[in-house]
Amino acid sequence: MSFVISVWNSTEDIVLVFVALAAFLLAVYFAIIPHEIAHGLVAKWNGDLTAKVNGRLTLNPAAHFDPIGFVMLLFMGFGYAKPVPVNPYNFKVPRRGLFTVAIAGVVYNLAAMIVSCFFLALTIFIGQSLQITYAYYFFYWFFYLSASINVMLFLFNLLPLGPLDGFKIIEAYANRDNSFISWLRRYGVYILVALFVIHFAVYYIGAYGRLEFIKYFDLLGLYLDCGTMGIAGSVQSLFNLMFGLPSGFELFGVV
Repeated sequence: MSFVISVWNSTEDIVLVFVALAAFLLAVYFAIIPHEIAHGLVAKWNGDLTAKVNGRLTLNPAAHFDPIGFVMLLFMGFGYAKPVPVNPYNFKVPRRGLFTVAIAGVVYNLAAMIVSCFFLALTIFIGQSLQITYAYYFFYWFFYLSASINVMLFLFNLLPLGPLDGFKIIEAYANRDNSFISWLRRYGVYILVALFVIHFAVYYIGAYGRLEFIKYFDLLGLYLDCGTMGIAGSVQSLFNLMFGLPSGFELFGVV
C-alpha cells in the first residue's frame, strides 16, 4: 500500500492514482488467492476433498478473505489469506500428501514471480516505442508489484515457523518425536509474532525517527529484502538482458 501512497504523493493526476490502486489490488489478488487454491487442489489430488466441500476451490476473494492477513499486507507489505482446510487423514500417501500440499503454494508464488518478471521486461520493451499511457502504467505496475509480492510471499512462507508452509514442509518427513520439530511446533508462532513486532517497530521508527542503523535489527525485513533482490533481481536481470534493457529490479520511471 505504501506504493500507492508514494504515487499519490508524487502526482496530481487522480486517474493515475486509481490506476496504481487497481494494479496493486489485482497483484495482491493473483498472488494470495491462487496460493491458497493451489493447496486445496493438491490436497484434492492426494485424496482429501475438504477444501472442495468447504467451497474453497474458488477464485471468489470473499471465500479466502482474512482481515488480519489483509491488514498486514497493507501496513507490512506482506500478508496472507484464510488458510485452506486440509485433513491429512484423507491422504492416500500421508507423507507425500503433507509435503506436496505444503509446497504447492510457494511453488505457485515462485512461478508467478518468474512469469511477472518476464512480462514486466516485455512491457518495458514494448513501451520504448509507444506513447506512455494509463494502460502502460497499469501493466508496468501490475507486473512489477506481482513479482514483488509473489517473491515476498514465497520467502515468507518458506520460514520454518508456526503455521507457515516452511514448517509443514520440514514436518512432512520429520519424525514426530524429533525434539527440534517439537520445539518449533510449540514456539514457532511466538517467534513469528516477535519478528512481526520488530519489523513493524523498526519500519516506523526508521521512517519517522531517521535512525538508519535500526534497520539491522529487523531480521525479517533484511531476509525479505535480500531475498527479493537476490531472487527477483536475478530473474528480472535475465529477462531484461533478453530484451536489451538495463539490469536490475527497481521501480524506475514511476510518474
